[in-house]
Amino acid sequence: MAAKEIARISRPDPERFLRDYVRTRTPVIITDLFAGQPIDAIRTIEDASAAFGGVPMHVQTEYAVAASSPETAVETTMTFDEYWAHVRANPDTALLCTEYEIPASIMRMFRLPEFCLAQDLDEPEVLDMPRKYGDHDLCSNIFVANAGNRAHLHFDGDHRQVLLHQMFGRKQVLLFQPEACVDLRTTSGAPWSSGVYLEQMSTQEQLDFVAEVGGYHAVLEPGETIYMPALIWHYLGYVDDAMSFNLRFRRNRFGRFLCVDNFHRDSYIQNLGSHLAASGAQDALTAAMPQIEAEYARPAASLRDKVTGMRTVLRQALERTLPETEPARFCPPQLDAQEVDKIIADIGQTARYVEPALAAKSRPTGPISPVQKQTIQNTAARLGYSDEALAHLLWNRLGKSELDRLSKTEAVQFMVYMRSPGSSLR
Repeated sequence: MAAKEIARISRPDPERFLRDYVRTRTPVIITDLFAGQPIDAIRTIEDASAAFGGVPMHVQTEYAVAASSPETAVETTMTFDEYWAHVRANPDTALLCTEYEIPASIMRMFRLPEFCLAQDLDEPEVLDMPRKYGDHDLCSNIFVANAGNRAHLHFDGDHRQVLLHQMFGRKQVLLFQPEACVDLRTTSGAPWSSGVYLEQMSTQEQLDFVAEVGGYHAVLEPGETIYMPALIWHYLGYVDDAMSFNLRFRRNRFGRFLCVDNFHRDSYIQNLGSHLAASGAQDALTAAMPQIEAEYARPAASLRDKVTGMRTVLRQALERTLPETEPARFCPPQLDAQEVDKIIADIGQTARYVEPALAAKSRPTGPISPVQKQTIQNTAARLGYSDEALAHLLWNRLGKSELDRLSKTEAVQFMVYMRSPGSSLR
């Protein structure tokens, strides 16, 4: 059987995009998502250097390298041009820019598509926990790295849909649906990471594995944008020196609840969350939620007790609603204690599994305050934002164009954005 290559389409209308791709959890490459916008003219390193070569970026040692040699790990700030000068002097460098806020000079070059906006603004949140990131619950990041860098096969725990736009260079993309977790040897690695090392395979070996497991493959070209369904397994390899950015969007109330802000990461929650992200509130899967909510709110003697109880409830929910995923195969009973150990280590000192009432108190609610508004206006003036630029950045970062429409939470999000190294337009 040949490996499935990801299809390419012209920009679909929002209804078709949601019907044919989001709701079916089908990845697709959109060849012209930003056609006619300034970002579409950035196709080479030279284009990017001319447009924003002096823009500062946060760079750090690649995660796997940093984990294996923490004493040599680096975290610093370089301009775009300084980073590529470093690459030319050190072709094998492990430094890269990853999961960093999109600099303002780049954010101005495109417009957030309307279909990224939330459509459930009037729905109550699970256990009344306020939205942590604002009404439209958006997130976006930029990625810059030299050829040969890669992201090991993993899934993201935020439960958002993802658009990844390739500005210049090519990027290899290998994807697998969540139900492939057994074939991906998830019990051999971290709870969110595969025990299959695609980076150690030849291209043909990778394609053979993709075919065997029923995955997808493509090489993303400059100017193309790939849609990756929420929680899908993904491996990304830099074929060339390359730059891209993502837009993370359209998480429903179940995803906001089940995400890594509140829960652990494992194959049970990944598989359930993937289907909930696609189907939303109109699906029979939602019948499983009351038991999951009750277990989340149940007082537990320890974090181990909480994680063990949640895994039991999540597995039972999958067995009832998605038996075709064969959840009994996800983790053999003899490995369950080991998996719980890894999950507890992954949770670390984060605020996951805090009481719902405490989580609610920690998240500001209500409209933007006068002090927040004045702070944003003053900072925007210092950073060189015109009224038009401020409105554009607000739209792309928060899905709103007017300061007066922001909530307190959104104001906090934007103030954090304005403190990032690349936020200035001067």
